[in-house]
Amino acid sequence: MKQSTNQLVEHFFRHESANLIAVLTRAFGMRRIDLIEDMVQVAILEAMHAWKQRGVPENPAAWVHHVAKNRILDSIRREKTYEKAITLSGLSIASQSINAQESMVDQWLEKEELPDSLLRMIFVCCHPSLERKSQIALTLKTLCGFGISEISRGLLLPSETVKKRIQRAKHSLATANVRLELPSDDQLTQRLDVVHDVLYLMFNEGYSTSHGTEPIRDEICEEAVRLCHLLCESPYSSPSTKALLALQLFHAARLDARTDENGAVILLEDQDREKWNRCLIGTAQSWLANSKTDQPTTFHFEAAIAMQHCISPSVEATDWNSIVNFYSRLIHLRDSPVYELNQAIAMGQAGDTGDAFSQLQNLRNRDDMKHYFLLDCAFARIHELEGNTKAAIDSYLTALTKTVVPHEKKLLEKKLRKLADLR
Repeated sequence: MKQSTNQLVEHFFRHESANLIAVLTRAFGMRRIDLIEDMVQVAILEAMHAWKQRGVPENPAAWVHHVAKNRILDSIRREKTYEKAITLSGLSIASQSINAQESMVDQWLEKEELPDSLLRMIFVCCHPSLERKSQIALTLKTLCGFGISEISRGLLLPSETVKKRIQRAKHSLATANVRLELPSDDQLTQRLDVVHDVLYLMFNEGYSTSHGTEPIRDEICEEAVRLCHLLCESPYSSPSTKALLALQLFHAARLDARTDENGAVILLEDQDREKWNRCLIGTAQSWLANSKTDQPTTFHFEAAIAMQHCISPSVEATDWNSIVNFYSRLIHLRDSPVYELNQAIAMGQAGDTGDAFSQLQNLRNRDDMKHYFLLDCAFARIHELEGNTKAAIDSYLTALTKTVVPHEKKLLEKKLRKLADLR
């Protein structure tokens, strides 16, 4: 098979499979999702075989949709459970003829109708009854087209654990007869908050993994942005949704500059800002402007901080005082030691190293921060800003003893070598 065909099939596996699963699950219910996923996979495999032999059809999306739809309908008819499936789906089309039902599925597969089904699936995958990690795993599987091994690698969990989480989540949703419905007005805020948290964690998992040898997983970041953008384009978005998308885009704009040719992390102060994606930064600024509200959320202030970094020509020229103020607003909204730690670094960068040390010392007294290696890195950074290289090295050495993650250890060792050269 030609490379272009391989890429096209991969595209379908990633995105068209999500479209199909969303539409067919909407039609036939969560109780049929395993069968639906199997039939979609069969359709993808048929596409790979047929297109290898006869070339890619003029409308490949319609080809795959048609095959998958027919496979699921044939399977349901063979099992003589068609009427049961329709009953369980609880659809208004239940009493209609098969032709009418097929027409309804065809209508939902139209390009302009697909976002509605995908949105319904987002809210189902992020159902409040599921554990957060199960929500993320189910979202990656169902809406991003990831296989179990890919999710396992992305979330750094054993494959069997991921498989069980997804199966339990599906079983739970099917048993509860959860339908692919968009939330009502009185449920929207709560459900949207859960979706935001899942998309936020998804992006963070890709942007800075806490385990493993790969510090960044671009594909997870891209899928989180894609789903957040879909939500922003819908009538169900809120100012918080738009601020979250802005935050993701500001971070995504710096992805190419965050690692070197060997995949090692490059710190902000050492990044080549010419590699930052100015188009994405501009788009992020536009979304942040559109997110304006009288009640800004943590996403607004995190996005505002990310923007300050993105629009500055250098670390030295960054408006650190504004960043300190944004962290104060964040801490007012959510008591987080991580926010306080980052604020302390910003204080140091702004020239207030005394206040920075005082805030870091307070954090050191907290039990939940005693083994947090980034706290020692923060001390080291403030020592660096004061020109105390020896103290900075000592703090980085302490940090080195508190992490076992390979890419974090490599980064610290690189930093120590750099400081040793200055002595």
